[in-house]
Amino acid sequence: MIERFETLLLGVAAAAVLLGVALSLARGSALRAVLRFAGGLAILLAVLQPLSGVRLPSLSGLWGQAAAESRAQSAPYTAAASEALAGAAVRQVEAEIEARAGALGVPCTAALQTAPGEAGQTYVTGVTLSCPAAAQAGAGAVERMLEEECGITKENVTWNWIE
Repeated sequence: MIERFETLLLGVAAAAVLLGVALSLARGSALRAVLRFAGGLAILLAVLQPLSGVRLPSLSGLWGQAAAESRAQSAPYTAAASEALAGAAVRQVEAEIEARAGALGVPCTAALQTAPGEAGQTYVTGVTLSCPAAAQAGAGAVERMLEEECGITKENVTWNWIE
């Protein structure tokens, strides 16, 4: 790196000295303007020529590293957002089951049992319904509704009769 810097300084000094000599020998203003332009190009070339051999670090490697770090940092937030979304969906399904059971004459509170899937999905594995004992007569209608509309078989329905 020091050698490149020395080459840069030597080239700039040589170009400046040659430009100074050429300008002192030039008589016409048009010739002086051309010499100043040519000398500026020579000095620019003297600066850029040593820098052309400098190898900068690979930006693709830095970009890949930054992308990996970004994914690693966002993973907990993505997981938390997925859990919150799944929880909201479960609460909405529970509210819908409660409303449909109430419409069938069985006022109850629903609690879904869920299990996580392989790719982060949430699967419903069962439902617990807490209902007053007086509404036992409508249990069959609610079980049919759960099977037809939600795909929850009666084997996966747990009744909690409240006296």
